[in-house]
Amino acid sequence: SLTTINTPHRGCEFADYLLNKIPHKTQLTVAKTYNAAAEKLGDKNPDFLAAVFDLTSENCKKRNEIVKDSKEVYYQSVGSKLNKSASGQFPLNFTYNLVRYFDGPNDGLVGEKSFVWGDNYQFLTVKGKRGISHGDMIDLNKENIPGFDVREFFVQLVYDLKKKGF
Repeated sequence: SLTTINTPHRGCEFADYLLNKIPHKTQLTVAKTYNAAAEKLGDKNPDFLAAVFDLTSENCKKRNEIVKDSKEVYYQSVGSKLNKSASGQFPLNFTYNLVRYFDGPNDGLVGEKSFVWGDNYQFLTVKGKRGISHGDMIDLNKENIPGFDVREFFVQLVYDLKKKGF
């Protein structure tokens, strides 16, 4: 089985827009900052711009045409929704409105329509202003969200896969 979590299978339309609008010199400046942070976290060869280009809707479409699903694999996907920009930590609080403009409901980075993949799809939301960000789904923020326990969610996800024979 393969389960993807908040994955931009169809890319991020806002990435296409930004890469076409932001001057190349500015892109390099932003990339330098992110690459330096990634190096501090242990990445020996970070390439922020390559990663961003990989996430454009055009490049994801090409990849999806080349890499086909196997009939022998059970695919499922999960996405989540941040309810307002102020609920996300940087840079998700910054990108949320941009993503919402191009891609609709999102986790601060990826729009809902890009999450969907496979035989089973779950879109996680909570009531109230908080929502569930991209960072929350990987427990980056290490905080409890009223109405959602990320660690328990993953325990249940694995349990359900086991029940299905995986």
